Amino acid sequence: MMIFRRIFPAIAALAMLALAGCEKPSAMNESTADVKHITQGEFADEVTRCATPVVADFYATWCGPCRMLSPMLDRMAGGYTDKIKFVKINVDESPGLAQNFQVQAIPTLIFFKDGKVADRLTGLPEKAELKAKLDALAGGK
Repeated sequence: MMIFRRIFPAIAALAMLALAGCEKPSAMNESTADVKHITQGEFADEVTRCATPVVADFYATWCGPCRMLSPMLDRMAGGYTDKIKFVKINVDESPGLAQNFQVQAIPTLIFFKDGKVADRLTGLPEKAELKAKLDALAGGK
């Protein structure tokens, strides 16, 4: 019984990570209404040459925390559509971008202002932390 109490929470957490976010992990590669999936070839036009601040989500379809972040980012992006552009980049499809921006762990969110890196978050952020970063980027703080 004692072993069960120690092991069950870990197994439940792993199961939640495996099932979180998307039923089909490949769905993460599709653009949504507020977050556009881009490739390395689109990066300059969509991010570095963009006059609007940009949040780039570096992710992989096999990453549990990435699958948890994806729907949270989709929901939050709707509130910033006139202030921030949101893109997502699959690190398995665009490894050069991940290397160029020194993405060593996923998920990683990189915040761009005037085409340059302004901030970054690595790992699955709390909703309040992400909102604070988005508010700062939208407000130019």
